[in-house]
Amino acid sequence: MRFKLTLEHTDKGLLPLNYQYELSSWIYKTLNYGNKEFADWLHREGYTNDYKQFKLFTFSNLLVPKFKIEGDRMQIESREAELIVSFYPIDSLEYFVSGLFSNQAFRVADKRSGASFTVKTVEKLPEPEFESDMEFKALSPILVSYKHSEKQKYATYLHPGDDQYGDLLINNLAAKYRAFYAGETVTNADDETDYSGQLNTKNMNYDFEPLGKPRSRLITIKSGTKQESKLRGYLYRFRMKAPVELIRLGYYAGFGEKNSLGFGCGEVVNE
Repeated sequence: MRFKLTLEHTDKGLLPLNYQYELSSWIYKTLNYGNKEFADWLHREGYTNDYKQFKLFTFSNLLVPKFKIEGDRMQIESREAELIVSFYPIDSLEYFVSGLFSNQAFRVADKRSGASFTVKTVEKLPEPEFESDMEFKALSPILVSYKHSEKQKYATYLHPGDDQYGDLLINNLAAKYRAFYAGETVTNADDETDYSGQLNTKNMNYDFEPLGKPRSRLITIKSGTKQESKLRGYLYRFRMKAPVELIRLGYYAGFGEKNSLGFGCGEVVNE
């Protein structure tokens, strides 16, 4: 499921540029309001496989038509903005999620400033026609990291041009797929899966190609607190060849890591 939320900017406040964590918190709070058990499970556990946990949802940057940057703040000069919120398809949740976001009012702020919004409309977006070779544009930074050893305390954030980047991106999608379909038998004509939804990565045909010049974004999470951390992702276009179901999962659940913090939301490029 993918929804476009049209937001009405209801004050003249300054929006912090590091707003991903606050938006993520609002989404969790909204889900919690409608179904506390589901929200708690998603937040604490999610879909698990090989000791890895995935939330399988993502959201875009705030899409603001007119704005002005003032240091580390954004002055929104347009009346409306848009936000894409995307969940790996669970059909039974469609009306539940759509109804929850309607008419919600929220504020995105840190200790210095903030901006207030009201959800004006919620539109479920039609599903694209997925193919095994597609081009995407990042609507929020895509994050891929790597640790050279277990002794390395902090991960290295990779540039899309790094030799390991494409393999790690695809392997991350495969891990999400296995977590979602754990315990289910999945087969298809191309023999891209073998048992219990496990992707046959040894025989899987895939490729990744970044297009254009990626733009780096360093995002601060929980700014000004003891838990503050900095995460680096990249905004760019890319071409991906992979099994259709992996591409579909990436579109809905997010490409790369930290999707539930607003990383890895991609849009299909039709040119």
